[in-house]
Amino acid sequence: DIFDISKHAKDMGFYVGLSSNGTLIDENNIEDIARIGYNYVGISIDGMRETHDRFRRKQGSFDEALRGIRLCRDAGIKVGLRFTLTRDNQQDLPALLQLMNDEGIDKFYLSHLNYAGRGNKNRGDDLHHQMTRAAMDLLFETCWNDVLAGRQREFVTGNNDADGVYLLLWARQNLPEYADRIEAMLRNWGGNASGVNIANIDNIGNVHPDTMWWDYTIGSVRQRPFSDIWMDTSDPLMAGLKQAARPVEGRCADCRYLAICGGNSRTRAWQLSGNFWAEDPGCYLSNTEIGVEEQHSRLQTTAWSRTKVQPVHPPAC
Repeated sequence: DIFDISKHAKDMGFYVGLSSNGTLIDENNIEDIARIGYNYVGISIDGMRETHDRFRRKQGSFDEALRGIRLCRDAGIKVGLRFTLTRDNQQDLPALLQLMNDEGIDKFYLSHLNYAGRGNKNRGDDLHHQMTRAAMDLLFETCWNDVLAGRQREFVTGNNDADGVYLLLWARQNLPEYADRIEAMLRNWGGNASGVNIANIDNIGNVHPDTMWWDYTIGSVRQRPFSDIWMDTSDPLMAGLKQAARPVEGRCADCRYLAICGGNSRTRAWQLSGNFWAEDPGCYLSNTEIGVEEQHSRLQTTAWSRTKVQPVHPPAC
């Protein structure tokens, strides 16, 4: 039903993207994919051939994904690489950016690891903060070199709103003439939009604050209209997410850039502490950079355990 649903959404005027591992995109369906007119097709790549095949536990999966990318590209579809950064694949980032060049790929999306689903089980593999900073430096430099060369490509990051702050700090050091404008744009953007501008309705109609909150349901469109569910702030998580200044705690509460990042990922905080509003352990900015006293202790990322953290705030429904 994917093509029928996609066409219906396109006919209604929605932006429609297709996210895939690429292995099922082949000569038999590429014309159907092109006919829908997807605004964007993102193919998940976990690294170069050896790394990707190891992550996917399937020999040849990298080549199958690359075939899907090439078919989309050759059909005139905007296509991009989707890469989730961990300590086990960070060494492949330069080669993936080179692959983007070699294959004429339109977009590169770097996702930080968020602690939901398999991402939560693999959180022990989350990147060390210094490695994250090095990856972001490389991405910023690659993007800026594209600008200087007149290339029209997109570089996007996700699942860590500290990226906006780090971009601002990078601009102050490398492009000071643009820093004030960048800061104004970032403050207008406001950072994390879960529960406000991002929603998730799953395959059985349950509504979640975003795509990372599948284990937290705020209602079902089978029982109530989405508009009623989305504006209902009787749920403690939704009430806090919709506050202009979210009630975050720890170093997040004292951060001078809270208005830019919006408190970052509440999923990571909740999975580690059971508290929606605890600081995000994925923030890779130093206390000095965000204007926080050094004696602030950090919420540390720990390996996943089958024993669930007792939630401080249980769901309202």
